[in-house]
Amino acid sequence: MELSGKIIAALEERSGVSKSTGNEWKVQEYVLETHEQYPHRMLFSIFGADKIQQANIKAGDEVTVSFDINC
Repeated sequence: MELSGKIIAALEERSGVSKSTGNEWKVQEYVLETHEQYPHRMLFSIFGADKIQQANIKAGDEVTVSFDINC
């Protein structure tokens, strides 16, 4: 699925160290609001410092997010 809209919030980056491997990790979460008559909001995450830097998403950016829903 895909959703397009505007980033209305970029939440604080979180980081830590994996207990099992000892590797450092980072995750950044964003809130996207669609442009429909009745806008929807979606929270999505980008995992990994390199991917966060590559995406370079800021509040106010227009983006399209592709995702799969697993139940």
